[in-house]
Amino acid sequence: MAEYIQMDNAQQKDYLIVGAIDFGTTFSGYAFSTKHDFLKDPRKLGNISIKHWADPISTMTYNKTSTCILFTEERIFDKFGFEAEAKYLDLILDNDHENWYFFRRFKMSLYEIQSEVQEILVEDETGKTMSARKVFSESLRFLVNSLFDEVRKQQTDIKMTDIRWVVTVPAIWSDPAKAFMRKSAIEAGIDSGMLTIALEPEAAALYVKHLPVEKRICENECEDFETLAPGSKYIVVDVGGGTVDITAHEVLEDDHVRELIKATGGNWGGTKVDEEYMDFIKRLIGEDTARYIDENTPSVFFESCREFEMAKRTIKPNSDGKFNVRIPSQFGETYSLIHCGRELKSVKTVFTKYEKHITVSFTGDKLRLKSKDAEDFFAESVTKIADYLSELIEQNGDNDITTIILVGGYAESPMLIEGIKSRFSHMRVIIPTEAAWSILLGAVIFGHSPNLIKHRRSKYTYGIGVNKRFKPSEHDEKHKYEENGEFRCWGLFSKLVEIDEIVSVGEYRKIDKHFHIKDCKEEGNFKLYASTLKSPKYVDEEDCFYIGHILSPGHEFLPKHTIYIDVCFGETQIMFLAQQPKSDKFFLCYLGD
Repeated sequence: MAEYIQMDNAQQKDYLIVGAIDFGTTFSGYAFSTKHDFLKDPRKLGNISIKHWADPISTMTYNKTSTCILFTEERIFDKFGFEAEAKYLDLILDNDHENWYFFRRFKMSLYEIQSEVQEILVEDETGKTMSARKVFSESLRFLVNSLFDEVRKQQTDIKMTDIRWVVTVPAIWSDPAKAFMRKSAIEAGIDSGMLTIALEPEAAALYVKHLPVEKRICENECEDFETLAPGSKYIVVDVGGGTVDITAHEVLEDDHVRELIKATGGNWGGTKVDEEYMDFIKRLIGEDTARYIDENTPSVFFESCREFEMAKRTIKPNSDGKFNVRIPSQFGETYSLIHCGRELKSVKTVFTKYEKHITVSFTGDKLRLKSKDAEDFFAESVTKIADYLSELIEQNGDNDITTIILVGGYAESPMLIEGIKSRFSHMRVIIPTEAAWSILLGAVIFGHSPNLIKHRRSKYTYGIGVNKRFKPSEHDEKHKYEENGEFRCWGLFSKLVEIDEIVSVGEYRKIDKHFHIKDCKEEGNFKLYASTLKSPKYVDEEDCFYIGHILSPGHEFLPKHTIYIDVCFGETQIMFLAQQPKSDKFFLCYLGD
């Protein structure tokens, strides 16, 4: 039986500034504010500074830059964001890009990670691979250094250790994926003791709670400020470029928040719309042309996708106008080469994967089609989000959730907004006017007040593997082994917390077991397991998986002496507190540290 102890969850050093990095699939950015300004007026969001990024290609300025990174032929970091895109396009024009490494949308490489892994590789635009750790840590290093430089412009005497750093991750990510992001941030130069991982939908919800009413958009206008008053329940739908992150909260009487539904969601974000468009383009130019470009100049597809990324924002429901998007000239040139001089402009219709004939036309370097046909690019993504959300609300009907908060970059799409509002007309739908920045601004708030979230729901059933005396009536023969003349059963799942169980922030559970190590293993000691079942029996069952070690490599505990371990499941990452009386060692860490 687990014993509970309450500890201060803010084990970090004091700070002067909170710097938050929203590391998204398609766009990234950062913001910061001083502790003094926040404590003086927590609701004054104007005290938060946001970095503005200039796009050298479009000459426009944005509050985020693209999540792209460029490395030289020698695998040395060169540029990040819009500047990386611009230089890579220049390299393409000069035909010098083949040996450079250009990565984009690589964040999704962590989406399906379930277990602690030693090495993950990501592919660049031309299929070359590089260590994901290097790609992530170098990206974060650029953002960290850029944020620090911006802070120094305002306060020249600030040091890196004066900043409490907050890095956002999807709530639906696995524990090993969150741990990977934490390690990458530490490699990027952030002190572990000054680093906090924030869950994206939680950060967005905190931002909305702090919003003045005039900055909220509701279907029938918000009449007052009571939308997120104590007792109110809402569901947060964070729709980003890669993932859709969904959770639900209840505001408590002390204005803190508890989680009603554990984080869930899927990979139906805005990049799915891009994928639909690229499928359409490949059907437009034909299989042979697409294959030729894929084998010889695949970067042309990147250029085409970038053009659509900007143009898709103009697609609105029930518009009677035409949708226009620029397409690279190489499409027409290659099409003519493959089809013996025939021009791409001669194509009048495209047969889509939905078995529809769509009429197309060309004006200069632009492809044109009816807005109604362009809406189809959104159909699958919007439908999957709405269907999943509807099922989730129905399954949790006893929670009396009446409000949907739509946040994230994709939340600004008129197509998604209309799809959600029409499907959930019986509920109040809130879209902040700065929906794309809500996670970033909320992450700053979270950095100042991490205790605003009081209770969460356990994502999985967590436990450790234990060995016991073998009992034929209870145990499986395949788990039977002999030790010192006694038959024992290995790999029994000893449950620490159950899936969907309410876990409190700062609450540590004493594991009712005394641990001993024979030696300090290279990969760490004492494995932690997770399961999607409520009561798994063995750690090697199909629904169970290993997620990491409780004691990370390099710990200094003595072999063969008792170690006491407490676990905290209520934080954004699993935390361990290990103590060994004999060595007088005390070890507080996150999973994966």
